[in-house]
Amino acid sequence: MILNEGIVHSGEYAGWKIQIVDDTAGETGGYYLILQHGNIECFDYWFEKKSILTIN
Repeated sequence: MILNEGIVHSGEYAGWKIQIVDDTAGETGGYYLILQHGNIECFDYWFEKKSILTIN
């Protein structure tokens, strides 16, 4: 389930789509941060706990 999504406004990934995905009920558990540019999924990072992420 996508918790939040948007567009990166500055820095190295400006213009890229960003999503925070809840996978706590999935195989790996935890949360993913996914960065996309166009139709290519470029990077994902896994976090064990939601408290590590700051969602604005």
